[in-house]
Amino acid sequence: MPTILIVDDETIFRRGLRKMIESASDGWQIAGEAKDGYEALELVEQLKPDVVLTDIRMPRMDGIQLQQIVKERFPHMLVVVLSGYDEFSYLQQSLRHGARDYLMKPVEREELLETLSKLRGELAKSAAAPELLAAEPADARQIRQHVSEHLVSGLLRGDVHENELALLGRIGLTFGATCFACMVIKLDKDALDRERYGKADPSLFQLYIQQVVQELLNQRSNGFSFVLSDTEVVALVNLDCGAAAANPLMELAESVRRRTISLSNLTVTIGLGSAVEGIKAIPRSFREAKIALLHRLIVGGDRVISYAQTKESSQALASNLREWSWSSLETTVLEGKAEQAGQLAADMIAELCALARSPETIHQQICKLLLHYYEEAEKLVLTKAWLGDRTIQAVLLDVCAITSRAELIECCRSYLGHLADCIAGSRRQPESDPIEKAIRYVNLHYREQLTLTEVAEQVFLNPAYFSTLFKQRTGKSLVEYWTDLRVNEAKKRLAASSEKVTVIAESTGFGNVRHFNRVFKSATGATPNDYREQARSGAGSL
Repeated sequence: MPTILIVDDETIFRRGLRKMIESASDGWQIAGEAKDGYEALELVEQLKPDVVLTDIRMPRMDGIQLQQIVKERFPHMLVVVLSGYDEFSYLQQSLRHGARDYLMKPVEREELLETLSKLRGELAKSAAAPELLAAEPADARQIRQHVSEHLVSGLLRGDVHENELALLGRIGLTFGATCFACMVIKLDKDALDRERYGKADPSLFQLYIQQVVQELLNQRSNGFSFVLSDTEVVALVNLDCGAAAANPLMELAESVRRRTISLSNLTVTIGLGSAVEGIKAIPRSFREAKIALLHRLIVGGDRVISYAQTKESSQALASNLREWSWSSLETTVLEGKAEQAGQLAADMIAELCALARSPETIHQQICKLLLHYYEEAEKLVLTKAWLGDRTIQAVLLDVCAITSRAELIECCRSYLGHLADCIAGSRRQPESDPIEKAIRYVNLHYREQLTLTEVAEQVFLNPAYFSTLFKQRTGKSLVEYWTDLRVNEAKKRLAASSEKVTVIAESTGFGNVRHFNRVFKSATGATPNDYREQARSGAGSL
C-alpha cells in the first residue's frame, strides 16, 4: 500500500486531506502529518513515504525549500504541491524542483483522487524497474543549507556551543575570523506594487532576497544567510575584529540593498548589528539588528540602519529631552515607580506636542522613546509582561495613527507606567533565587516550545543540575510543572468560553489536539469536552 505524508500548517486542511485520501478506493496509507518543512524533513527521514503532499506557504521552512531538499536527498520520492496562490511563477518553480502535480486550495476531492491515481501508476512503474530507485548522491549544497540553517539559527538564539561548530565545518561552512555581525533584511512591502505582491506568495520574495544576500556574502565576505520569517531574511557575517570592521559591514549591507533594487526593482531595509567577538555574543548582535530595523518606522525604508546610528539618535534625543526631565523619567521607570513614570511621560509628551513643528516630529520622537524602552524591556526579559501578545511594531503603528494630543499623552502614560510596574513586579521577586527566576520565566513563556536547556540558560545553571534542583524545590519536573500550567489555562478557557477544543489546544501550547486530549484526560480524568460539560453544569469538582 503506497504511503503519503501530509504537510500543511493549518490543522483543518490536514484533517480534510487525510479524510479525502483515506476515502480513495485504491487505498493509500497516511504515513504521518507535519505542520511545516522542518517537521516534514524529520518525518521523511524516519518514515520514507512514497509521496509528500505539501503546502507552499508555511512558517520556518516553506514548501519550495522542502521540495529542494527532498529532491536532492530522496530523488525517488514524489511531491505534490498545494497552494492558495494561483500564480504562474509558483507553478514554474514547483515543477522545476520536481513536483509531480500542482493543486489549488480548496482542493476538490475528485481532482485529488485523480492525482493520487496518477501517482500510484508512477510508483508501480518504479517498482517494476528497481534501478530507477537507485539513490543519487545528495547535493552537498542542499544538505549544507538545511543543516546550516538549523545551526546558525541556534547561534542567533544562543543555544549552539563552540563544540557544535565542528558540524558546520564538516559540511563546508567554517568561521575563520573571530568576530561576527548580524544583518536583518526586510522587504519594503509598502513600496511594492500591491498587485505584484498580492498575486505571489510572500515567501518567494524572501527566497529571492536570500539568494542575493548569499551571493554577495560568497563574493565579499564569509557568512551564511537564510529566510528568517515570512517577511525577513537574516545574515550572519564572519569578519576580522577591529575598529574598521563597521565600514566593510556597511558597504556589504549597502551592496545588498542596491543589488536587490537593480535586479528586481524591490527595495529593502536592513538592520545592522554591531560586530561582536566570539559566538556567545552573536545573540546580542542579532538583537541589535532587529532593534535597528524597527527604526524604519522613524526614518523610512530603502536604507541601511545600523545599531550604532540608532544609539547616536537616542543619545541626541536624550539631550533634546533634558528639559523634559529625561533622566528623571529613566530613573523612575527603571526603579519601578509606575505612577511617577506615567506622570512624567504625560508631561513630556504634552510639552513635545506644544513645541513640535509638525505631527511627524511628534510621532518620530515618541517612537524613539518607546523603542528605547523596548530595548530595556528586552534586556530585562520583560517584553512579554509589558506588551503581552502585541509586537512593538504594532504598538508603534498604533501610536503613529493617533491624531489626538490627549490620546497620545494617555497612550504614553499607560505604556511607560505599565513598564515601570512590570519592573517593580520582577524586582519584588528574589532575584538571587534561580528557581524562582525560572518559574517566573516559565510562567511567562509556557505557551512556547520550551526546553530544559533554554530555561536552565536563563538562570545560568547546568541543565542536569538545574533539573535536579527544580524537582527538589517544586516536587515536580520542569515538564510536569510546564504541563500543569497549560492544562490549568485550558481548564479555565474550556469552562469560560465556547472556543473549539482545537483552538484552545493550539493557543495553550499543545499544538497537536490528540496530544492535548491525551494529556488533559491524564491530568483531569476527563476529556476536554466532558470537562466543559461538567464545569458548566456544576457537576463534580474537576
